Amino acid sequence: MANELDDFIKYNQDVSRETIEKLSVFQSFLLEQNQKFNLVSKNETNKIWIRHIHDSLRILSLLDSKNININNNILDIGSGGGFPAIPLAIATRDLGFKYTLCESITKKSNFLNLAIDMLQLSNIEVINDRVENIKNVKFDIITCRAVSKLTKIFTYSHHLTKQNTIFLLHKGINIIEEISDANKHWFFDYELIKNDLEEGSFIIKINNLKKTN
Repeated sequence: MANELDDFIKYNQDVSRETIEKLSVFQSFLLEQNQKFNLVSKNETNKIWIRHIHDSLRILSLLDSKNININNNILDIGSGGGFPAIPLAIATRDLGFKYTLCESITKKSNFLNLAIDMLQLSNIEVINDRVENIKNVKFDIITCRAVSKLTKIFTYSHHLTKQNTIFLLHKGINIIEEISDANKHWFFDYELIKNDLEEGSFIIKINNLKKTN
């Protein structure tokens, strides 16, 4: 585990020592609670730092520092074990971002609230519901990791977007197929950011989303 943390530090040299300490607390708590809440698969419990925390923090470089203010509301769909939102919230806790974690499974929603209380993160709230049921709020950024295909994400969350909302979504080897399928009903601009540590892993940055039919 120590070697994995060393690798994480090597790949994230701009992350402060205080942030790493807080991420360590979260990583330990996740492992302690994993069997009870079924958060990550057993064969990934020794890969938390790279497969989950490092992967989550890849979004940091895509957050536009010129636009950081108290109106930067971020929605994370299907938060599960807290990725990517909790590592992001830890890393940006002093930058004015506000995170809403949408998790429909009550068991996992309970874990998220426990983790947030333990970490004393005041920049997060949890909604225990499906994203299509969220009303009367708009978000500046929408994140999602391994939850659904692009078409479904757009369909369920479009009512929560503004004109300039950005999607930052973790995707795998089928992303080109997903883009092609989504283009049948949606127009959007996108940029693919490769994961240098994992072949076939991407973050897709999407803006200017519009329904075409």
